[in-house]
Amino acid sequence: MRKALLLLLPVLLCSPFTVFSQLLKGRVLNESGGNASGVSVRFQNKSNGISTQTDGTFKIIATQLPDTLVFSAVGMESYKVVITEKNIKDPGFEVVLLNQRKAMDEVVVTALGASRRSKELSYSVITRTEPVSGKVPGIEAREDRYEKSSFKVRGTRTVTATSPSGKQGDKFFSRDTSGRSSVGTAKTRTVTAGEVNDFNKWKMWEDYTENEFKSLSGSWGMRSTGRYSIQVTDKKHNAVMNEAVYLISKASRDTVWRAFTDNTGKAELWAGFFKDSLPAGAGVRVTEDYFISDRYGNSVSKPTQFSNGVNVLVVDRTCQVSYDADIAFVVDATGSMGDEIEFLKLELEDVIRNTMEKHKSLTLRAASVFYRDKRDEYLTKNVGFNEDLLKTLNFIKLQNAGGGGDYPEAVDDALSTALDSLRWNTNTRTKLLFLILDAPPHQEARERIQQLTLKAAAMGIRIVPIACSGTDKSTEFMLRSMALATNGTYTFLTNHSGVGNSHIEPTTDKYEIELLNNLLQRIIGQFLYARECGPGDAAKIEQPELIQPGNILSVKIYPNPTHGRFVIESKKDLKEIFIADFAGKILMRLPVADKKGRWQIDIGHYPSGTYLVKYITADNKWGAEKIILMR
Repeated sequence: MRKALLLLLPVLLCSPFTVFSQLLKGRVLNESGGNASGVSVRFQNKSNGISTQTDGTFKIIATQLPDTLVFSAVGMESYKVVITEKNIKDPGFEVVLLNQRKAMDEVVVTALGASRRSKELSYSVITRTEPVSGKVPGIEAREDRYEKSSFKVRGTRTVTATSPSGKQGDKFFSRDTSGRSSVGTAKTRTVTAGEVNDFNKWKMWEDYTENEFKSLSGSWGMRSTGRYSIQVTDKKHNAVMNEAVYLISKASRDTVWRAFTDNTGKAELWAGFFKDSLPAGAGVRVTEDYFISDRYGNSVSKPTQFSNGVNVLVVDRTCQVSYDADIAFVVDATGSMGDEIEFLKLELEDVIRNTMEKHKSLTLRAASVFYRDKRDEYLTKNVGFNEDLLKTLNFIKLQNAGGGGDYPEAVDDALSTALDSLRWNTNTRTKLLFLILDAPPHQEARERIQQLTLKAAAMGIRIVPIACSGTDKSTEFMLRSMALATNGTYTFLTNHSGVGNSHIEPTTDKYEIELLNNLLQRIIGQFLYARECGPGDAAKIEQPELIQPGNILSVKIYPNPTHGRFVIESKKDLKEIFIADFAGKILMRLPVADKKGRWQIDIGHYPSGTYLVKYITADNKWGAEKIILMR
């Protein structure tokens, strides 16, 4: 008998069932949070399927890991989950299935927007003559004081359309960036959106705050004055990321503003952002009143405000690149969001999944806060940061819109929960907070919003608002100010998808319309991008997807790549020249006063990488060309 067992042992050890078989226990819920019975559960390409019990529970044997588990049921959206060694051991393993969505056509581009077949939808649609065929990943809309209104379609190969003036045959420059979604393609990539990054149009923003937004600045107690930009590098010109920097008063030695350097080694510090922090009638103090320091005592003793350039701090530090990142989604779930929240839930899941897939070399954690208002069913609810993507996605899918009633909502309570309860990682490359809403906080919460914005900046959390239908100009100003204070950017939904109620146009000269799904992934990619330490090869320098104008005047840039010094040469008149980082954030400004000629530039004090030479033509058009800085 003993001999037989010894002979049988190698067979058992080699048996796949013995080595790989593991039991997975879990529960399936519907999007209302109830138990989902009779749901088919099976591993992809395998025949051993089972159905959930009346309480939604199931047990199934996994014969290999990782493997893909497929959930399906009549009236529900099918769902796939990758089962790994980690989540198979989760005693609280759950999956939330969404109710089946009504079939919808993809957005169809027209000359002035986007339309859908009205018989497929429950709301009216825009219809235009001379439609441009193709799927819409973007349309560029222009409306400013210098140019007539114009639209530029991105993401369709058709290059002619009816212009707003009715003129036939206008040319549209386009490129296909639509991509395809691996999850729910027919139902995601629906909502359209735009971005206004006021760091990229700083002079324009300053003009707006002194004119269109002047009264709103007083209402919210926010003004983006006394801006000090700083670039921190090591002695080998590598960007120093996630480093705390302080703007300190020389007189009192108090810290006026604290921030953390971003994924490019830059930070924004402010001397007079909140009006309440300065005496009545006082302007921003002179440059000599402050110095900039890091936590080790390295300092810039006489920093300059941004109008005179970016401050550079060189520190004796070993270059380190973090591979961790935290991304939070804070969502208004009051009744007024009912026209868009179901679409946003699908878009957010697709964005999170694709971001995780695209950036596999990073440890990405996701979290979420949903909020309503006082006296509603709840004030805030959240799921904290964790690496288990499924838990965050389940939480988002279980939420719905309700409550509210008056226009303002509990934005301050939501931000407080997001900053204090989600457990942010202190050692990250990027901390992002997407704030999705359609209404401002209550007026009595003004000072608390200021304090929370200041706290977010001090924690290195970059706020990216997403303004939905119902947002007014006062809320737009507040959100754009919060984005500036925290080194973020402002985004907004548009009418071009036909989803939701009416959306206001942002106060700007022009913006480009993208699918929200693409826009969020692009912004996340820009904020995650970081060059590795050490010297690089120009051919190997990569950058995330950007939206920048072309070199419309064929301005020459040489030598390119450069070690720091290079020449800009134009045979046509230029109004202004700007040097910007790879995301378009302006670093230097050259007022060239409507001249043609040659200009010598030195960017040798910045980290190695890709930069942009941007210019404004005599007829107020933008052009740009890339320049690569090498060591």
